[in-house]
Amino acid sequence: MSTENDESYELHILKSVINTYLDRVLPNTEETLGSFTSKRDETVWKIATDIYNQSGYKVKFSIIRDVVDSRIETLKIQLLAEKNAAHERLKLQKAEKAKRIVEADKLYQNRLIELANNLNESGRDKIMSNLFLRIQDIVSDKLNVERDTIALNHHIISDLGADALDITELSMALEEEFDIEIPEDILCSASTPMWIWPQSSSNSFDNSEPTACTIGEILDFIHKQLFKGNTNK
Repeated sequence: MSTENDESYELHILKSVINTYLDRVLPNTEETLGSFTSKRDETVWKIATDIYNQSGYKVKFSIIRDVVDSRIETLKIQLLAEKNAAHERLKLQKAEKAKRIVEADKLYQNRLIELANNLNESGRDKIMSNLFLRIQDIVSDKLNVERDTIALNHHIISDLGADALDITELSMALEEEFDIEIPEDILCSASTPMWIWPQSSSNSFDNSEPTACTIGEILDFIHKQLFKGNTNK
């Protein structure tokens, strides 16, 4: 009984030593594991030699081989599990991305429909909804106001709180976005910052003392400039 316990303990120590060696040399990728597996016998020899040189103990090659094979199989299972988990994560990420795209597109379409209804109620053409959307985004960014709160009848000064610098930056952003020129006389002096676009119909631009223009008037002006540019091509 004592002999069996001694042999069991001896085997336990040997496996511990072998595993400690393998902890240092085992690869951590599927590609390098293939190379390591092909050199299994060389690894067994190195372990046996190291143990002998350090302790003078001659370990059976079969014992080392069995431990190495066991670690290789365990590592294969681990790497496969990690690969499958990574694949599942990628699938989930793709599914979530596709879902976000669908949701974003739905929100975009709903927003266009809402803007088209607003345009229709104001007597404007629904086809201007995409242009209205782009203007909303720029005004929201430059004036730091919530995009969805920007209405056609909002004045950029009295309703949206723009100052002279805001209006200058807004003008530049609109010019860049739509590749149009906004004449200097449209933008009044810094002391009385306002937009002046002459139109035949009565609006804020017809007053003897012009007031800030509305988002709707900005929309009408840009739409007119874009339409003029297209007809001149």
